[in-house]
Amino acid sequence: MRLRSIEEYLYVHAIETPEKVAVVVGNQETNYRTLYEKAYRYHEYLKKAGVSKGDIVVTRASQNLNYVVTYFAIHMAGGIVTSLEKNIPLVGLKKTAEQVSAKFVLLKEGEQLEGSWKNLYFKEAMPDENDPVLPKFDFPDAEESADILFTTGTTGASKGVELSHKALVATAENLIYGCGYKEDTFLVVPGPLNHANAIRKLFTTIVNGSTICLLSGMTDMPGFYRALDYPLGTKACCLPPAAIRAIFALTNDKIGTYSDKIDFIESASAPLPESDKLRLCQLLPKTRLYNNYGSSESASVCMYDYSKYPDKRGCVGKEMPNSHVIIVDDNHKEITSDKEHMGLLACIGDVNMKGYVNDPELTNEVLIDGIVYTNDIGYKDDEGFIYISGRKGDVINVGGIKVSPSDVEEAALAFEGIDDCVCIAQEDKITGQALKLLVVMRQGYTLNNREISEFLSSRVEAVKVPRFYEQVEKIERTYNGKINRKFYR
Repeated sequence: MRLRSIEEYLYVHAIETPEKVAVVVGNQETNYRTLYEKAYRYHEYLKKAGVSKGDIVVTRASQNLNYVVTYFAIHMAGGIVTSLEKNIPLVGLKKTAEQVSAKFVLLKEGEQLEGSWKNLYFKEAMPDENDPVLPKFDFPDAEESADILFTTGTTGASKGVELSHKALVATAENLIYGCGYKEDTFLVVPGPLNHANAIRKLFTTIVNGSTICLLSGMTDMPGFYRALDYPLGTKACCLPPAAIRAIFALTNDKIGTYSDKIDFIESASAPLPESDKLRLCQLLPKTRLYNNYGSSESASVCMYDYSKYPDKRGCVGKEMPNSHVIIVDDNHKEITSDKEHMGLLACIGDVNMKGYVNDPELTNEVLIDGIVYTNDIGYKDDEGFIYISGRKGDVINVGGIKVSPSDVEEAALAFEGIDDCVCIAQEDKITGQALKLLVVMRQGYTLNNREISEFLSSRVEAVKVPRFYEQVEKIERTYNGKINRKFYR
């Protein structure tokens, strides 16, 4: 039976498996009983400070136990968590607090922030080891708001996505089912907890009753491999595409030596290039490899096991239990789709958002009768596999033929000398728009337009072969590997 909130699962595991490790940070282990008690004690402080049901609390998210405790405690107090990047300055905190109409802002000791909210501070409370009974209370209702997640803003302004406790639990169920979590899964997560990809792994771990290991990014490669060697549980990883590229760039094929240790790797937030999929399949033949499709607005909708189905280019997998995908036209009317007749993906299910905070107009454009309508262009085949060819706003019109830049980029990344790239539109007197490829060349390689053009001609249709090429030092991407396309417009 589904429980009402993540915190209720935390309580159940604190009762049933109190000594089981819930969170690992460095060499610090925190078991389920201690984690629950710390969250409960801090929730008491929050309640005394005035936090009540429906109050929005803005805080910074760090990869440490104090933030994990804070996250659960705010929920337990009835509050709505709005987490921002750990190093965001006070001016950024203030802007977000005003945007979401926050009642409270959680600050570091010594900080002050003027506004219509109340300033709070983290107060660590040690559990009472002499009390054999865990305190219980009325957990949040499933329909109540739990989180406000901010989108990365790669194609427009960042938006605050409001999610219910039901959506969090449904998302966790999708991930547990889709990735085949085990009771002793030890999930290594390097991503920042203010972003959807990482925070979802935290509450998925709690629903599953397993263990999460938090890392501070992928700059500390020895730390990543120490986590894989940690003497606890069955290892799994949540690695966005940027993290996988960092592993290859900094440690070459070393991850292949862990073929017998890693149960699964799940990628999300952005499509994983086919060349990286192939390399992982070769290095980790015993590991299940997943690409998770979803968004801030509709989480973990589909799961694609590319270690099992390696030849389905553009596939994002099949629907998960708490989500259903339909294909619609520009007027939101459902259509029968195939490779020649694509439409826009729309998502139905408990994983969907409640709306955008303080933006009813935009909410009404995207969320209609509980259905989240996306700009992702794709289709569903007869076996139930869902494919995406690109995003509506990203399409480049070349003489009346619409080209998805991601198709070009994916093909180009397979070229031996290209380390990264982005396909953009360039004005053309004849076709209106022409394709231009900006490339980052690997060390020891120089740009050769003709060689790249010939390479692409053997892999994509002629209309998808760029006419122009330029070598650049880097491609603008978000932390999770998405191309920041608004930078190139």
